[in-house]
Amino acid sequence: MLATLNLNDLAAGHNPGITSEKGAALAQAGAICLESQGHNQGTPLAVRGDFDATYQLSWVPVSQQSRRTWNDDSEATEDGAAGIAILLANREIGQMVVLRSRKSSPEQPTGFDYWIGDNRTERISDAERYATESLADILGDASLVVRMRMEVSGIRRGNGTDIMTRVGHKLRQMSRSDALSLPAYAIVVEFGRPVAEVRVK
Repeated sequence: MLATLNLNDLAAGHNPGITSEKGAALAQAGAICLESQGHNQGTPLAVRGDFDATYQLSWVPVSQQSRRTWNDDSEATEDGAAGIAILLANREIGQMVVLRSRKSSPEQPTGFDYWIGDNRTERISDAERYATESLADILGDASLVVRMRMEVSGIRRGNGTDIMTRVGHKLRQMSRSDALSLPAYAIVVEFGRPVAEVRVK
């Protein structure tokens, strides 16, 4: 029996860098994308690339009001993909989102969406310590450790070439912050199949 990936878990507050309210919104966007492609509860999500897994997806059925809310396909696709990527970071990578990355800032490298990490402060590398200390003011919690970068992208419906082209673009984009010497994950979610391609930089 396949393990379940429940989009509603995003609203539980398990990720320090995602409020329950934001998590619920990401889950709703993911549900919109899945139902727009004709998927039903329990549809399998194939995780491939540097991971190999399959999950049954679960979500709250969308209402007409939520369809009106998420009428911008691009926004819904990106947010829905982010929700699934965050759940995969929790399950497959064993890390939490600890902070949303800024798109552009002279004080912070760009090129990725989320700082991911954990609260195991007894084990920390020099690169992790540097990144964590540089973000200490906004983290505001000495128990959180920044360990990795994560960039996410969504495709409502595409083929294998579309997915791999997007993955390549995202990996190159994250090169802007390679000086941090932290692992980087590019996760592209395609909702038509659905599939999540995960690549480590």
